[in-house]
Amino acid sequence: MKKPLFILCALLLVVTAFVSTGHCRTVVFFVGGWGMTPSQMETFSQSVPESRKVTFLLPTEIKHLTRPWYCANLMYEQIRKNNLMEDDLYVVAFSLGGIVTQWLLTDHPELRIKKLILVGAPMGGYKFVPPNPFFSNDFPKELPIYVIAGNKGHKSLFLREENDGVVDLRSALDIRDQNLKDAAVFPVEHSELEVIPEVQTQIAQWLDLHQEPPQNILAGNNPLSLQSQKLGQLSDAPVNRQN
Repeated sequence: MKKPLFILCALLLVVTAFVSTGHCRTVVFFVGGWGMTPSQMETFSQSVPESRKVTFLLPTEIKHLTRPWYCANLMYEQIRKNNLMEDDLYVVAFSLGGIVTQWLLTDHPELRIKKLILVGAPMGGYKFVPPNPFFSNDFPKELPIYVIAGNKGHKSLFLREENDGVVDLRSALDIRDQNLKDAAVFPVEHSELEVIPEVQTQIAQWLDLHQEPPQNILAGNNPLSLQSQKLGQLSDAPVNRQN
């Protein structure tokens, strides 16, 4: 009887090892904007439990502001350091972090990024900046993208009429038809997108975290997709906004 029992135990160990090595976690990877501090990141990412998230802050040196490919390499090393290469990643990127994430996706298509949420990211560039590789807006064709933007900014020479003070609305929503799945526009300024509970609730909903929304906050009632709005008319078209 001992021999069959030994064989059974050995088989169980083999099966357990196979299942454990093939298991794939789901991790939320938060990417901060340029100049975001650790405390601001803590607030921005609080919709996700600590056990399910990894955070990444961009370098603070001004020279890196114009080198998103360098920041993307640092982000990739963070993913490797945290043993996330084989995991399903849901990326939430704020402001310049969205540009860095786009470069990461271009340079490392092997990453298992399943969903991307962009918050106040200038994916379409700026009013007087000609098209260039910095704002390439080149995402994998089937990657679902969700966008959060603000529109409380004032008129500016460098921004279109509707903006959050740093990023104009049309630029934030400049996502290709096959990628953009949903968007939410809040009447706030750029920095407020980091902290208001409405944004955190919307992120949680898109991540399917089933988080109870804060009192008096309604998330998910603001669909804006390219099936109903043409990309070139987004800044002028009537949009349902969170109040």
